[in-house]
Amino acid sequence: MSQNTATDTNTQPFESADLARELVELTWDLKGLNTVVLDLRGRVSYTDFLVITSGTSERQVQAIGRHVERSLRNLGYRALSSEGMESGRWALLDYGDALVHVFNTNARQEFDLEGMWSDAPRLDLEDKPSSLYGHFDMAQFES
Repeated sequence: MSQNTATDTNTQPFESADLARELVELTWDLKGLNTVVLDLRGRVSYTDFLVITSGTSERQVQAIGRHVERSLRNLGYRALSSEGMESGRWALLDYGDALVHVFNTNARQEFDLEGMWSDAPRLDLEDKPSSLYGHFDMAQFES
């Protein structure tokens, strides 16, 4: 896919995997839990990666979404679209090459994107902060 979502021509665009990793780091900044990245390259036409994370409250879901949006805007990227930010149950930010889903834990279980894409490989996340993993039963999300 590798479309450039940078809005500033002086900005060095991320490769899609690097964009996904940057998004992960941004979720970790605000303590996004159990963040995973599903590699959908060659499986769908609308994106390369799904970044999925959880917040423990409506306020945290909103804060993570806003932090991602603001931080990428500062790097010259604007979301192609976003939805759900007001509700705090689920937020979606579309950066073309990567989509970010921020769920509260109930919504994450209900949507079960990891289960829907159980055959998709996961992007290896180096230096995962162990304090942000294992906060709820991940067995249902593992392939």
